[in-house]
Amino acid sequence: MAKKGNNEGSIYKDTKGRWRGVVTLPSADGKVKKKYFYGKSKKEVSEKVNVLLNEMKNNTYIEPCKTTLYNWLYTWLETYCKNNIRPTTYINYETYIHRHIKDSIGGIKLCDLSSITIQQFYNEKLKNGKLSGTGGLSPKTMKNLHNMLHKALNQAVSLNMLAKNPSDFTVIPKNTKREMRFFTVEEQKKLQDLLSDKPLDMAILLDLYTGMRQGELLGLKWENVHIDLSGSSYIKVVQTINRIKNYDEGSDKKTILTVSEPKTSNSKRTIPILPEIAEKLYNYRLSQEKYIAENSFLNTEYVFISSVGTMVDPRDFQRYFKNLLKKHDIREINVHGLRHTFATRALESGMSVKTLSKILGHSNVGFTLDTYTHVTEDLKSEAILGMENFLK
Repeated sequence: MAKKGNNEGSIYKDTKGRWRGVVTLPSADGKVKKKYFYGKSKKEVSEKVNVLLNEMKNNTYIEPCKTTLYNWLYTWLETYCKNNIRPTTYINYETYIHRHIKDSIGGIKLCDLSSITIQQFYNEKLKNGKLSGTGGLSPKTMKNLHNMLHKALNQAVSLNMLAKNPSDFTVIPKNTKREMRFFTVEEQKKLQDLLSDKPLDMAILLDLYTGMRQGELLGLKWENVHIDLSGSSYIKVVQTINRIKNYDEGSDKKTILTVSEPKTSNSKRTIPILPEIAEKLYNYRLSQEKYIAENSFLNTEYVFISSVGTMVDPRDFQRYFKNLLKKHDIREINVHGLRHTFATRALESGMSVKTLSKILGHSNVGFTLDTYTHVTEDLKSEAILGMENFLK
């Protein structure tokens, strides 16, 4: 077999009959370094060799034992994630990498990274991981951090930078269930009696009867609202708004509002609305159009707008909702509790879990069942009691 120079590769069968590929790596110190690949077929090995040759040709090859975990995560985030994930997810990943990993296990070389090192990192973050210094990260945040690290290391394995993913063998804490907070029927009635035709009041009412997420609700446009006072009315959820970090260095604003598609394909959905709610929406739109005409606002596309005609900031909506509850002595829950209230009333009214799951935009029915166990358990007990008639 002829000797290969830098940026060249060869493929052959070794003495054991296995297909082997070898590439001579570029070297600045004159030492000969080679990278080997193995596979069940010549084609499989050839593909691996060609990937490496192309990386060397394009100057994108990274030698694992010269690359730290932090440097790889930074490269992975900017190269493989930036244009393929939601802005909010990108910011979360950026925080995990720069604020949690960089100064802890970030300096470890990829080839020296072990499962026990990652496990010890997880254990410490669970105990003292909050950036505020007031305790550990929640199980949910730990799961998200692990998922990101696992994806990045899987990519490294695919690029032959690692033989196996060390995070495969770690244990992360189970996500403990948070207390589900929602309004009782009496609290909901008291709240509804307070609501007027003001934009934020209408937003609260609509959320109580659609279960939309806050970003979906405030990002709703009139073009996605179908009102038929003599027939069926519905809302199409096609976008959401979020407040994210501002990367414009010339701006004095730390965060900005952005509009994006919903997180998953299941989140894009159609939600039927009750005739009474449709009528209230119709009258609300008439009053909004009058208000816009009188104030010469240009932005007329959003269902809920601020006093200056812009889309409503989630922080302002949260503040308004909290103050409304406090002022009228209604038990305080967060805005997301409106969604939980809708789901609870829907199940109590006899809606099937499968239908509710689609309306809420959940990924599967199992998630809905797990989330609303407090209702489904009560309904099961009532259903069993209904069988008494067969004993009489």
